[in-house]
Amino acid sequence: MKTTAMISILIALPVLFFSSCTTSKTLQRQMRSLQSDLYYELTTPEYEGGITDTVYLNFIDYSNMDYYTTVKKKGTLIIPLIFFNYTQEKFDVILGEGSLAQTYREFLTEALLAECNSSTSLYLTDNAADIAPDSAYVLNVKILHNRTASAMKLSSKLIFLYFGQGGDFTFGFSNNNIMPAITDLEFHVSLMQEKNCLFEKTYPAYQKWIYVGGGPGNTFSLNEDCLNNMTECLSVATKSFVEEISRELHLLMSGRKSGLLPHNRNTIQ
Repeated sequence: MKTTAMISILIALPVLFFSSCTTSKTLQRQMRSLQSDLYYELTTPEYEGGITDTVYLNFIDYSNMDYYTTVKKKGTLIIPLIFFNYTQEKFDVILGEGSLAQTYREFLTEALLAECNSSTSLYLTDNAADIAPDSAYVLNVKILHNRTASAMKLSSKLIFLYFGQGGDFTFGFSNNNIMPAITDLEFHVSLMQEKNCLFEKTYPAYQKWIYVGGGPGNTFSLNEDCLNNMTECLSVATKSFVEEISRELHLLMSGRKSGLLPHNRNTIQ
């Protein structure tokens, strides 16, 4: 009887253990049911001088990111023993636009308008309706590359104690971790006046953002925290680009007004 009971326990224990493993489809389904907000906070000094020029921001037509967030299992480590079992699973996550509360191109447009109209000498207005006069300054922004990724590690421990005919005791606990989010962006920007290109530049933006929250308990909170960490990383990376292009446009337009720069094509390096 003791032998039969022990064999039954040894058979049931691995079944219980392996059935607790998480699938990428489960995490992906949970992740896609969530949405997170991008944010932009004005931190640069406010420009207190007069407005020198009006610049029309053309419609940004493409966010250049997949719609669906994807979760793929990267690897699994399993240590099955008689009285102790350990498993670690890693899942790679790529942020999709469907997990954002608004499209990225809309967020970028709002960020550019807010920053330029706060910290520069120019007035930037949305030209989505194509209302710019022929002689107006027109700003074109194209998103060349837009990728934000992270990873999640799920670790589980299952401990079994057998007391013979006195019974047995089984308990398990998990330790979930969110890996740093990484955003890789690239933009092409040009400032036009009629057929003249006054300014043209490609801007890369790279950001690594470390998750600083506590250890998420269940997989739903793990997904939510991972998603929020990725959107925060994307927000910070976007802010660095927006502040840089705003600063360079301010210098360019101020220089042209003061006569320090020639009135033809200029590229600030």
